[in-house]
Amino acid sequence: MSQNNANDESFANMSNIWILQHNYARSTQIMHACMKFAKNKTDIVILQELWMRDENITISHSSFICIKSNVQNTRVRVLIFVAKNAKKFTCTSRSDIVNSEDMQAISIANNKIQREILLFNIYNEKSQNADNKQLYTIERELAKVMLNSEQKVIIVEDFNAHHSWWNAKISNPIRTEALIKWVNLHKCDLVNTSDIDTYHSYSSQSSSVLDLAFASKNMRNHIKNWHIDENADTEFNHEVILFTIVTEKVKLVENSLNASYNLQKADWKGFEKHLQKAKDKMIVKMQRITSLEAKVIYLTECIKNTVELFVSKQRICAKSKPWWNNELIERRKALSSKKRIWKRCRSDDAWAEIVQTRNSYHDAIKLVKNQFWTNFLNNAEGKEVFQTYKFTKSRLIEKLPSIQNSQKELKIEFNEKCEAFLKVMYSSSSKIQINEELLSNESIRDQELSKRKSSTLLTSQHSEKHSNQMICHLQSYSERTKAYWKSSI
Repeated sequence: MSQNNANDESFANMSNIWILQHNYARSTQIMHACMKFAKNKTDIVILQELWMRDENITISHSSFICIKSNVQNTRVRVLIFVAKNAKKFTCTSRSDIVNSEDMQAISIANNKIQREILLFNIYNEKSQNADNKQLYTIERELAKVMLNSEQKVIIVEDFNAHHSWWNAKISNPIRTEALIKWVNLHKCDLVNTSDIDTYHSYSSQSSSVLDLAFASKNMRNHIKNWHIDENADTEFNHEVILFTIVTEKVKLVENSLNASYNLQKADWKGFEKHLQKAKDKMIVKMQRITSLEAKVIYLTECIKNTVELFVSKQRICAKSKPWWNNELIERRKALSSKKRIWKRCRSDDAWAEIVQTRNSYHDAIKLVKNQFWTNFLNNAEGKEVFQTYKFTKSRLIEKLPSIQNSQKELKIEFNEKCEAFLKVMYSSSSKIQINEELLSNESIRDQELSKRKSSTLLTSQHSEKHSNQMICHLQSYSERTKAYWKSSI
């Protein structure tokens, strides 16, 4: 596969999941530049050696959701961003498999993937813990992960390892023993195009292959278009790598629980008027429903349908950082041009021009960003003051945890979780025990049946009364709902 054969049409193909891989050299400028490039072209951004401050806080971007390992007192060196507008798949953090500062796992699933894809993000480096200082990530973490033969796996890493498998210039393998053992055990193939350099040492003017991707055999044919994007320059050492996961094109429905509504433009008068007009019809419908749970479900659907009519949804789209301007775009293009010239001639003069262009580019990012936020805070009025909180607040949400069944087996798939939950909640010990002696005594049985009939009649009357009460309070409920939604803006 050539290094530059991706085009805009392939990026727009909704059946593909585009993945970007890059090492960020602990630089905020590199991260901002890469996220700017990724916002319109990729669904998942995989980062190694990223910038982190205290308590593992890093940059955010309005187009992406951040997924990171939950570790304490240690700087995280791997991170994954998932595009908010990617509706063709779902991503879930898999800290139950691995939870490390140098390795993380996520599951990727959609309607047509029979079994979820496990994607591992690894930075193969010595531990930050003094006790494991001599062990690299492959030996510390990956070697412990054992998967079944049917599991679909993709491994994306900055390996810091050398082998003739991916670089024919290597005669003596370095830091590959544990990696090759694990890859062979799980029957994984190399995704990279062999002998294409992904790392350049400008000080020694040498190149190598350090950034790699592997995939299990049941996934290899679904990974296409691995290439280096020459137009996505962010840093000079590591190349920006792109590849795609090809899935079948399916029609997906939007998850109503994740629907984002534009509450500021809601027609609350129409919302209330519509519910009032439908009140009589709803009362008749409720009287026909005997189950209290079914009544609640019916009312919920009525409110949701009314919301769809009078509250518009927010359109989630990719957005640039508000401070990014055309000057930075031109500087990035100039940097890409200087890099291509250096690759052809490898001269000291070309390298000097790269250094100068790179430094001015990064300084420009710092200056523009600082000026924008200074002006914004100085000129903010009224509600604009709270806009800063909206930009900086955490966008992470707690995922649905895995469930253990009675045999202490961890259940990950949704259907497995449901089955385990139902078995615990409705176990045999919780079932009503039938008294055979009571049933054998006809007189007692008749008395019991008479009591049950009376109880059923009272329950029916109570249910009808409760239905009318629910309808009568629907107006006040809509008012409380409106107030709650407005307060949650």
